[in-house]
Amino acid sequence: MGNVYFASAAFKRLEADATLPAKFRRMLKKTLPEAKVRNKKICIKMHLGGNLGYTTIHPFFVRVLVEHMKKAGAKSVFVCDGDATNCDWRGYTSETLGAPVVGLFRKGHPALKTFKLNYGKLDEAKVSSEVLNADMMIVLSHVKGHGDCGFGGACKNIAMGVVPGETRAKIHKLEGGINWDKSKCIRCGKCIRECRNKANKFTKEGNYEIFYHHCTYCWHCVMICPVKSLTRTGNTFQPFQEGLALVTKAVVDDMGSKNIFYINVLMDITIFCDCWGMSTPSLVPDVGILASDDLAGIEKATLDLIKVKDFLKSGLPVGRRLLAGKHLFEKIHRKDPYLITRILEKKKLGSGKYKLLEVE
Repeated sequence: MGNVYFASAAFKRLEADATLPAKFRRMLKKTLPEAKVRNKKICIKMHLGGNLGYTTIHPFFVRVLVEHMKKAGAKSVFVCDGDATNCDWRGYTSETLGAPVVGLFRKGHPALKTFKLNYGKLDEAKVSSEVLNADMMIVLSHVKGHGDCGFGGACKNIAMGVVPGETRAKIHKLEGGINWDKSKCIRCGKCIRECRNKANKFTKEGNYEIFYHHCTYCWHCVMICPVKSLTRTGNTFQPFQEGLALVTKAVVDDMGSKNIFYINVLMDITIFCDCWGMSTPSLVPDVGILASDDLAGIEKATLDLIKVKDFLKSGLPVGRRLLAGKHLFEKIHRKDPYLITRILEKKKLGSGKYKLLEVE
């Protein structure tokens, strides 16, 4: 049973010391002491968002984390994501965060390390050597819903965040493919505009064409189509979760489980992943922040703290209702979000049983 520390967004007094940032500082002192950090090169892996999205982790909390690492004697600290383009729009600059902001797959990036996985279409995974060469990785994750895996937390932050587009595509391909129905298509162009990788187009003959070398199977084109002319083929859920866990395990085994620490931020919890490049109202009120060195444990605790009874209907598009299911994310995306915790446990990436320790 792992320990999961919890700093609640709820406050008991109208004093700064009783609010979440102060609790977060006390949490970091308890969970990341000097003995664990001193003289280490620290990588903080987070999602920097994009386009019109603004509900990623507030830069203030990232700065609190960076300053704690420095005071604890870290040799160096850097913040990273796969793509850091235009992240300054969301306040992620070296000046505001107190640390360099690195796009892992920028032009001329260091060589990648390849791991053989042999799981169907996910034959291998290429991983950023900048992350793997750090002495310690802090997986700083903004929790939100996700159409492919029910929710996005620490596991997804690693598996989809430290690999290039070609590996992300292989993970997504475990779900199936994309079919175009010419008779339904109105050629509105929404699918083209939504594709961040410019992987699709209409030919001169008016046919829809996908350049699969660039396609990451994010399914945004499928979900944005107003007439449902694009559909998934296969649409399998568990293999995708298995793929996420396999890539995560490869990273954890390479770096060493003692050198990875997880922080899940349960604030601005929205319906879809931050990679959509937009923000919508929260599904539930802010919950707080969790921290642990147990991956399965923190993911399980995260889900347990997001409750159906706290649902805010403004978090869904107008006219959309909750579906059948036990967890709120399952009622939205028709996928059991707890599946990933069970898979992580089987792969010995933590325990689904945890002890929740609240930091006052």
